[in-house]
Amino acid sequence: MSNTSLVKTKNKKVLLDEVRLTLELGEHGVHFDAEALKRLRGQDVVEDPYRREKTSLDFVLPHGINTSVKYARWTPYSIVIDGGKPVLLHDEQPVGELAFEIPEKHPELEQVLGSGVKVRSLLSIDPHGQVNVGFSDECALKDNGEDCLFCSYNVRERDPSRPAIKSAVQIAEAYDIVRRAGMANHFKISGGFVPERRELESYIDIVEAIREKHSKFSGVAVIGAPADLSILAKYKEAGYTDISHNLEVWDKDLFGFVCPGKARRNGGWQHWVDSLVASVEIFGKGHVHSNFVGGLDSKEPFLDGIEFLSSRGIVAHFGVFRPEKGTPFEGHRSPSAAHHWEILDRATDIQIRYGFTVEQMYRGPGSGDHTGRVFRIKTGDFQGDKIELYQFPSID
Repeated sequence: MSNTSLVKTKNKKVLLDEVRLTLELGEHGVHFDAEALKRLRGQDVVEDPYRREKTSLDFVLPHGINTSVKYARWTPYSIVIDGGKPVLLHDEQPVGELAFEIPEKHPELEQVLGSGVKVRSLLSIDPHGQVNVGFSDECALKDNGEDCLFCSYNVRERDPSRPAIKSAVQIAEAYDIVRRAGMANHFKISGGFVPERRELESYIDIVEAIREKHSKFSGVAVIGAPADLSILAKYKEAGYTDISHNLEVWDKDLFGFVCPGKARRNGGWQHWVDSLVASVEIFGKGHVHSNFVGGLDSKEPFLDGIEFLSSRGIVAHFGVFRPEKGTPFEGHRSPSAAHHWEILDRATDIQIRYGFTVEQMYRGPGSGDHTGRVFRIKTGDFQGDKIELYQFPSID
């Protein structure tokens, strides 16, 4: 092995170890002085009313891996200020200097549309440069007492400035503003669980309104598995390049327990899987997605699911299960960092073996950086001993 290859291999290990560290930090939390960090950063530590541990902090580790951690009083990890710089300690031993990323301010998001609502009330832009639209705050599953047990979507107090249901004209106008400003152009639309027919009509109206302004379009529709699988082609014909059905858990019996409404209203687990497989025939390998809550399934069955989906051209996305306030799972514990790491390590090996691309790992329903950055590190998509935050390539 050449010296260059040896260095690359060493740096790959350094970066993967830093990803593992984020899981340890997620499990144990970090002790810090919020007031001292506020003076250093020039802004408050985030208060999250939907988490049991209300104070959280975002920072970048020494080799470029970003993470969000909860405050903990008793933990082996702490942040101290040394020479005016924040340093992460483990059992009082320095791990490395941290960096804080102050979110970029986008004046375009404050623009008011003709309808009187602001751009930011219609969409958001994720750190990877994707426009995210939550079409509706409605959730038919919640209304019927059938919502997913882990989900806090219906727990959160809705911002009164946000329209409950957004029109195609509003969304297209807001998207046009941020795209012309060069802020983002890839697109994802999701929302609460709405009746299938209205979901189809609304999503098609939205993409058609956007394509009146922009002929080039890259977008994913996050939908429930339709009763009639022939409907899937209509999303492709309208202009969506990707589609996602979020199973959330792989185990068939667990699916019925954790996601009772999805199991009862969309033909059951097998129909969801059949719809995902059928979607590949329409959208192509790597353009069909499903999201999972990492840590709810048992390890080996979940990895069998990753293998099954990957072998059929479906990208499985997952993050780390974090019980949220107000949900039936509040007070439960997520599996250990070691458990999450083994799933992450083995799942990305499977996805690399089936030839997915980096962009496909970030498309879809979200959770992209959890698997995406490990995928990138393993395939050598980094420079030196640091990795930059992934950015979607421009389609303009």
